Amino acid sequence: MSKNFNNSQVFEYLTNIATAYEIKNKGRFRIVAYENAADTALTYPENLYELWRKNPNSLDSIPNIGPSILKKIDYLFRYQKPYPKLKIIFKNIHPAVFTFTKINGIGPLIAHKLTQTLKFSKNPTKALDQLISYCQKGKIKNIPSFGEKSEESILNNTLSFLGRQSRMPLKKAQILADKIIQYLHHRFPNIEFIPLGSLRRQSDSVGDIDIAAAAVNSQEIIDYFLQYPDIIQVIAEGKNKASLRLLHDIHVDLMIKPPSSFGSLLQHFTGSRQHNILLRRHALKLGYSVSEYGIKDLKTGIIHQFDNEKKFYNFLHLKYIPPKDRLGELELEKFKML
Repeated sequence: MSKNFNNSQVFEYLTNIATAYEIKNKGRFRIVAYENAADTALTYPENLYELWRKNPNSLDSIPNIGPSILKKIDYLFRYQKPYPKLKIIFKNIHPAVFTFTKINGIGPLIAHKLTQTLKFSKNPTKALDQLISYCQKGKIKNIPSFGEKSEESILNNTLSFLGRQSRMPLKKAQILADKIIQYLHHRFPNIEFIPLGSLRRQSDSVGDIDIAAAAVNSQEIIDYFLQYPDIIQVIAEGKNKASLRLLHDIHVDLMIKPPSSFGSLLQHFTGSRQHNILLRRHALKLGYSVSEYGIKDLKTGIIHQFDNEKKFYNFLHLKYIPPKDRLGELELEKFKML
């Protein structure tokens, strides 16, 4: 039976090719070409497969999709499977790489190094569980060039990613988040606690409850958070972050950053995966990389920190993008500074 492809699937197909090319060091020009094509596929206002089905030549005029990329899309649509010559590019790349690169902060080279160093299942769910387990056992920080900060970031981002797999209605998530924030405000009335992720974007459904706060002394807040009444399990505990499992298998994360870098944290954990991918690629074109810690100048290595999100976006030549618009669609073009 013929499969109908949506634009997100085309985006993933092209992104995986770009990921493989980056791991195999096939040249920045080629990698960027596939990344740009993937971005175009994701944000294109019409369904690419339906356009192709009506007229295969109709994709010729779409920006960023040249003849070589078009050939691979055409083969995918026509034969319902990847272009056969791609097999050599994907050879010796563990399948878990393409799961791990969906997680904020894990790029192709990091994902590949993880799978080359540690043992992972080919099953995506099992591989994610193993990644969390390796972090909790301290095995990631011992990999050369990783360290404790990288391990903590991988753990936090993987837990948040898993939280997006199971959803609850927005109203239920909002009530629960308000209850937790009210509990935190009882002890810390002068600190602002802000929900993150799909809850802050006001999506119809929400995965994990992620909450952020700006404070210099984080340990006291973390200790109080760990005393929340409905805890079933403490999943992870650190100086600036804690993850809890509550009744009904609801995961709650609390992240605390100094005020000087709080804007970077809010930005990193508010937008959808697609928004963060588009923003990361936009930053790369300007010579920067983005993370929850700030914006890094790739030439000098200097990390610019931001106390609010407006300054963060303005630094990248963008107007402030409201949370509800951070969907990975056309927002970068819409909020581009003139």
